[in-house]
Parts: sequence; C-alpha cells; structure tokens
Amino acid sequence: MKQFFVIGFLLLGSLVFSQETGNDSYTIQRLIIYNPKGEILLLQHPNGWMTPALRHNTETTTNQGLRELASEYGLKISVPQLQGIFMYLHSDHKKPSFRQHYSAKWLGGEFIIPENEPIARWFPPQEAIEKMLLPESKIVDAVGHMTEHILNYPNTIWGGSYMLIKKEGEKTQSRMIESFYPIGRVE
Repeated sequence: MKQFFVIGFLLLGSLVFSQETGNDSYTIQRLIIYNPKGEILLLQHPNGWMTPALRHNTETTTNQGLRELASEYGLKISVPQLQGIFMYLHSDHKKPSFRQHYSAKWLGGEFIIPENEPIARWFPPQEAIEKMLLPESKIVDAVGHMTEHILNYPNTIWGGSYMLIKKEGEKTQSRMIESFYPIGRVE
C-alpha cells in the first residue's frame, strides 16, 4: 500500500508540474526585412519602434509564420535566416521566454501598411537602431541591443541572455546576464 501511495504521489506531482508551464513558452520571433536599398522595416507601436514580430504559439512552421508575417505588409521574402536566439529571465516570475531573430530580403510584392499598423517605415540600419533605442521608448532596451548586434555582425548567429526587471508603473529594465556569443555562421 505504501508503494502505491508513493507511485501515485509521484505521478500526481509530475502532472502538476508539467501543467504549470502550459503550452506557451512565450516565444517571440522578430523579422528583420531588408529592402533593395539595404534599409530595414520598423513599426511604431505605442511602446516604440521595433521590427515586425510574431508570437509563435500556434501550430505553424517557422518559415510559414514568418512568411505570413511579411505578407501582412504585402511582401514576398527570401527564406528567413536565423540571426539569433536570446533568452529572457524575469525578476517577477520563474518562466523564461525566448526571442528568435531572423532576417530576410524583400523579393517582391507591393509594400502596404495594414490598417492595424498606424506607422511602418524603412530605415537605414544605423537610424533604425537609434529609433529602437530612443530614451522615451517603452520597449525593453534589450530588443534594440539584440537588433543592433545582429545588424553590426550579420554573418554570425548570436546567443545571449537578459534579466528583465519589472517595477510597478515603470518601464521594464533589462540587464545582460550572458554576453552575446556566436552560435553559428550565416551561410
């Protein structure tokens, strides 16, 4: 009877812990789209300027999801190239989240701005970085720093980790806890 209780307890415990994380790792995939002039597309949200993003929590492949994201702007793109995988640890909860950055070239289609996006513009890379890192921006600075590193070193696939520190009523702060490191080469 004691063995039955222990086995039951272990099974119940593993079920409880496996359900704790749910089905969403809060993976965000950002897409750096280059136009023929070498400029990149940025969107202005209430939080600031950033590259288009997809919260990947549906049953679709990475390529399909990123192509669909680009098509929202009327763009046909090259096969997306992985540029970085970054991890966020959070000061206010224990579930990590992941950010994957990809790049692609605009191959065709006519650029449109969807109704739900009030402002979308093409910027030279250095100006895009400046826009993403504006002091009044409410987005986490890490987003701009990751994009900056990718734009400055586009032939390397990067990794790195940040701690996000959320304070009531303030902009979420980021602190790099694992410096950028190469995890591969772009072919």
